[in-house]
Amino acid sequence: RARRLVKDGDRVIGVVAEDAEGRDFRVRARRGVVIATGGFEWNETLVKSFLRGPMTGPVSVPENEGDGLLMAIEAGAQLANMQNAFWQQSVLEAKPQHRAAKPNYLLASDERARPGAILVNRMGRRFVNEAANYNAMGKALHAFDAGTHSYANLPYWLIVDQRYRDKYHLFNTPPGAPVPSFMMQADTLEGLAELAGIDPAGLKDQVERFNAMVRNGHDDDFNRGDASYDNFYMWGDMDFDPPFRTLGVIDQGPFYAAKMESGALGTAGGPKTNADGQVVDWNGNAIPGLYAAGNAMACVLGDVYGGAGGTLGPGMTFGYIAGKHLGTHLPNH
Repeated sequence: RARRLVKDGDRVIGVVAEDAEGRDFRVRARRGVVIATGGFEWNETLVKSFLRGPMTGPVSVPENEGDGLLMAIEAGAQLANMQNAFWQQSVLEAKPQHRAAKPNYLLASDERARPGAILVNRMGRRFVNEAANYNAMGKALHAFDAGTHSYANLPYWLIVDQRYRDKYHLFNTPPGAPVPSFMMQADTLEGLAELAGIDPAGLKDQVERFNAMVRNGHDDDFNRGDASYDNFYMWGDMDFDPPFRTLGVIDQGPFYAAKMESGALGTAGGPKTNADGQVVDWNGNAIPGLYAAGNAMACVLGDVYGGAGGTLGPGMTFGYIAGKHLGTHLPNH
């Protein structure tokens, strides 16, 4: 594990890392060091310090603890885009069984956008187009209620019925399989709300309103199903015509709820780089011998996301750019 950078004057000349036994060793880098350690989404201190709102369920590898970011900060790197992440809704599958383990979160993109599913907050109210892209939806989870000094849509839950369970894959279980252990079940919506900690009257009224809109053929509250994206991405049910590829009633008990997380595929902030992949300092000058690529660098896309694999293109591109530059720019000594 890389721990800190080694500098000779203003130039980065290597790294201090640790072996499997935790002992330090040094690696000399004659041409340069490329920070490509991923994001900082598994570092609770960094998450609370920098992200724009709560991030409770990362779905990336748990080794993404911001090692590269900490090294870059110590080297005097300018930071950028630190408030943003590649937001992704998730659900807690399992808590760690021993002290050193991390919790396991499951991706939750498809489930929320299929016919017969809605997302609700603690008042039982919908707050977003459930078929919207997952990165943009993450921002809806950060809506702040100044009156209660809380996030209005956190916590939030996925609500489905038995019709949904009989037809669609649900997280890590196919139709007909046992209900996942992390899901709640009740014969009535009010009973489900009591189990989950949702306002019972609010949830009942919301489902009734949603069902009425579905039967009328339009989501008047959030226009779900109006956009091509809502109907033609991977989660739409192609057995139906728009908008019913994403709209469906919730009326067959028993009913099910899963507590959802404000998750992320990775963070989007880090040391700022120039066009050659060189990390720059707070005066905009390149730090000699230091480069960054991938989720460890400040994302060139800012607060948007290019879709599935949207982190891979910039990572490959800037990895190539950084390698090409350091391979043709030898230090004077």
